[in-house]
Amino acid sequence: MRKMKDSGISFIGLIPEEWELKRAKYAASSISKGNGITKDDIVVDGDIPCVRYGEIYSKYNYAFNECVTRTKLEKVSSPQYFSHGDILFAGTGELVEEIGKSIVYMGHERCIAGGDIIILKHSQDPLYFGYALASIYAQIQKSAGKSKLKVVHISASDIGNIRILIPPYDEQVAIGKFINSKCIEINAVIADIQEQISTLEQYKRSVIAESVTRGLNTGVEMQESGAGWFTRIPVHWGFTKIDALYSLRSTKVSDYDYPPLSVTMNGIVPQLETAAKTNAHDDRKLVRKGDFAINSRSDRRGSCGISDYDGSVSLINTVLTPKGDMSPRYYNWLFHTTEFADEFYKWGHGIVDDLWTTNWQDMRNIILPVPPLNEQKEIAVFLDKKCASIDKIIAGKQEQLVTIEEYKKSLIFEYVTGKKEVPLA
Repeated sequence: MRKMKDSGISFIGLIPEEWELKRAKYAASSISKGNGITKDDIVVDGDIPCVRYGEIYSKYNYAFNECVTRTKLEKVSSPQYFSHGDILFAGTGELVEEIGKSIVYMGHERCIAGGDIIILKHSQDPLYFGYALASIYAQIQKSAGKSKLKVVHISASDIGNIRILIPPYDEQVAIGKFINSKCIEINAVIADIQEQISTLEQYKRSVIAESVTRGLNTGVEMQESGAGWFTRIPVHWGFTKIDALYSLRSTKVSDYDYPPLSVTMNGIVPQLETAAKTNAHDDRKLVRKGDFAINSRSDRRGSCGISDYDGSVSLINTVLTPKGDMSPRYYNWLFHTTEFADEFYKWGHGIVDDLWTTNWQDMRNIILPVPPLNEQKEIAVFLDKKCASIDKIIAGKQEQLVTIEEYKKSLIFEYVTGKKEVPLA
């Protein structure tokens, strides 16, 4: 059993006696954010391999080459070169958990990074050094807690001052290869579970769409709807425009008088206490318990639901009050279908690509199916139970992902700090 010594760092603890503890800047040949080159210095024919900070933290899964994509040089601000073995850090993020996340570039083609990427060049084993830096930095984030800032930045100096363990080079190689092989296995399991979750979510969407437009009786005779977004409905169903089922609530109020609510993909929920109030009057819309609200902007697709509260929502939402004999829960399920979302935003207007608003004057003309009231209620009850069952399975698989991810982090940490030993070949 190898001899251990105290690292002097509480979250690292004991380390092998022969390992060195250095700041990253002393184990690297350079750490830079932008290296002074200009677009005129770069010779390129067409597209070039490039990575930007968002692609680092959104694809942080140690599938290193996946983070390198093709993009136009004109879209890259303050370009800089990187090459095989270099470690790239996200220098900017909306959360502490995002900044400092890294990839190791293991390709052999010289590439370009945007100016918000911190590039670390070194002569260590790339796999070991990359895993070690990422693991230690994650521990620093954990000990620092979470930030409530909108945008968080780190500098090359921040990265350079990270204290990292440097084993003998041959041991670095062995550890890097071992961790990488284990992570490939773990990532395959993660990908399989993520695919299962995706399949379940797709199944849930299909169950909802089938139930709200065709009913629960699969043997019933069908008729053409003529509505476009739902093609066929049971012969005994009717159809009508939305404004026959809902009336518009347009009362403006203050979020000081009426608690602020958020319209999300998971329905209408109380706004986070940390969210700032508007400090103004009549710049929100009144919502009463039982009202239905939907975000009218296309970039908030799927954000809608029935309110369980009296309160206020932002003006970008359309608030509707159910009228007549109908089941709001049935139509709540209908409004959450992909097909309705496509139809709803098709009626929108705007001058920005992929961003437009659907107002009530247009929305009110959308055709909806109208099952008999008893069927509306039966469908709503069926979907409540069926979707709850599917959601429970999905939640279980998401818990599995959390457990596996934690195991992966623990495994990396144990080996890059020398608490577990990789036999040398």
